[in-house]
Amino acid sequence: MGIVEKMAVVVKRVFPKGFLSDIERKLESTNIALTAEEFVATALLVTIGICIGIGLVGVFLGPPLHILSILLISVALIFSMLMLGVPYFLTQRRVVELDRVLPDTLRQMASTLRAGIGIDAAMDDIVKSKYGPLSREFERAVMEIRRGRALGSALLALARRSNSLLYERAFHLIVEGLERGAAIAGVLDAVSEDVREVQAIQRERRASTMQQVLFLFVVALFAAPLIAGLTVAVGGMFTETAGTNTITALPPEISTIAMLYIVIQAFICALAVGIIRYGRMSKGLTFTLPFMLIAVGVFFAARTLIGFIFPT
Repeated sequence: MGIVEKMAVVVKRVFPKGFLSDIERKLESTNIALTAEEFVATALLVTIGICIGIGLVGVFLGPPLHILSILLISVALIFSMLMLGVPYFLTQRRVVELDRVLPDTLRQMASTLRAGIGIDAAMDDIVKSKYGPLSREFERAVMEIRRGRALGSALLALARRSNSLLYERAFHLIVEGLERGAAIAGVLDAVSEDVREVQAIQRERRASTMQQVLFLFVVALFAAPLIAGLTVAVGGMFTETAGTNTITALPPEISTIAMLYIVIQAFICALAVGIIRYGRMSKGLTFTLPFMLIAVGVFFAARTLIGFIFPT
């Protein structure tokens, strides 16, 4: 048993089942050929390896212990978030592509059924129509049906694999129509129109909230970090001599406090974007790390700029 497999056993015992199930579901929608336990174990092993490398460099270069500790913790947190965010990012990118082609796919199936062709042949037609990830999902559903799986069960499984609320809603309506004996072509047309209306509402919402989102971007990611960085840098330039001691106008702790403030503000901004743009706070969690990194980058860039303009 390799080190990844051993670590995967530990991950399975330590991490909650709900967390691993969510990762497993996202990995199923991507091309990452790992189980949830193996993926988390790999992320942890790579993070530990990077931290050990930084620690060894720190031993030879001899930086202060507190700086080395902060660096190790920061690297561990950032890399872990990036690794665990990869499945979510890939899944969301795939969801966008799936949602885009869904109305055309359902309308094509309805037209094919009206021509007197069966549902199996209509699904085969979608497989050959090159709808990207959706064609591959329909190919998998067709194979499951040929192995004996019920049509409704195969369609619901397709909706779950998509990780899209729009797909779950659409295919639940289609399966419900099949179970009640409705004309499947009419059901597909009705669901297609419903999906188009939902997508139109989503586009309208994005357009109407663009101004608020841009305001949050400017304030939380650029204006506040820039002002805080300039203030800290300029305040640190003024010194006063008291006996044998040199006292700066701003104590060194102010820089840390200001940086923590802009990080917290960027985190709250990301959650606000999720609520305003998508109606869900959980959506904003995907923006937290980029927002915090941008805000911290602007903060230090402002301090560096003052250092170049007014060298001490």
